[in-house]
Amino acid sequence: MGLEFDGQVAVVTGAGGVGGLGRAHALALASRGCRVVVNDVGLPFGGDVPAAERVAAEIRDAGGEAIADTHDVVEEASLIIATALDAFGAVDIVVNNAGIASGTPIGPDAVEEWRPTLETTLQGSIAVTGAAWPHLEASSTAGRVVMTASGTVFGAPFSAAYSSAKSSMYGLTRSLAGEGRRSGIAVNVILPAAWTRLTGALPPGPVAELMATRFPPDAVATFVAWLCHPSCPVSGEAFSVGGGRAARVVLAENAGVVLGVDADPERWGTVLDELMDVDELVVPTSSNDEVSWLAHTIGGEVPAAYRPGGALAWDRKAR
Repeated sequence: MGLEFDGQVAVVTGAGGVGGLGRAHALALASRGCRVVVNDVGLPFGGDVPAAERVAAEIRDAGGEAIADTHDVVEEASLIIATALDAFGAVDIVVNNAGIASGTPIGPDAVEEWRPTLETTLQGSIAVTGAAWPHLEASSTAGRVVMTASGTVFGAPFSAAYSSAKSSMYGLTRSLAGEGRRSGIAVNVILPAAWTRLTGALPPGPVAELMATRFPPDAVATFVAWLCHPSCPVSGEAFSVGGGRAARVVLAENAGVVLGVDADPERWGTVLDELMDVDELVVPTSSNDEVSWLAHTIGGEVPAAYRPGGALAWDRKAR
């Protein structure tokens, strides 16, 4: 079959939704030999069997190994990991898929109104990954973490709560990838496009029809399974995934405009075209790398502490 997991243990959060991404991830990993903790706090519409148990049973019926977990990702993350340890004795993979889309347009009450979305996505991912981290470091293969962002990182008017929560996954991924490098933990983030209960709320029309017919969750799950495998060499990367396509997503900057520290506000307005130029971009690989790029562009000496090993990473340009 190719990539097999040989009994590795995966925790997939938000994995109980019928037709959802988390369920697709759990099924894909289980089909390749993972023992899966299916985490979800919900109940299916019109049913009394926990959503997580339904997916876990689906995996077992297909000959795989799975156990359901219904703990909250924010308040009970340690118990989710305890479920994995009690059932399978290890944690090798964490797929942070749990999230909700709620919140109002920006306004005086945004802090409270956006809190559930921000907490579930960001705090939940932090809590579950943090609880699993020592076990990922001890993994006999190689610890793997996948975060879930979305295309709203590029901006989503009137959905700023969701966009803010999902955008935070990029910086979290980049930072944790650096922390995990010494122990072999790889951390990546996906921006999935799939027809799920969330996108199913799109108004009827060409976009909804395209999503429903061309973007099944399974097409994202196969890519996630690859990211989770010990043979996958990438870490700290973001990928837009959907419809059988995957593309690297980067945060880039141009060469900039140097007017000197004494430049007045009026002068900045005269260089707008150069300031906004995107014909040649640079992709910093870390905040240190970005500082070295800043120093280079103003003609200063790059501090030794900020020089990456070997060739400076910003020599690798995105054109």
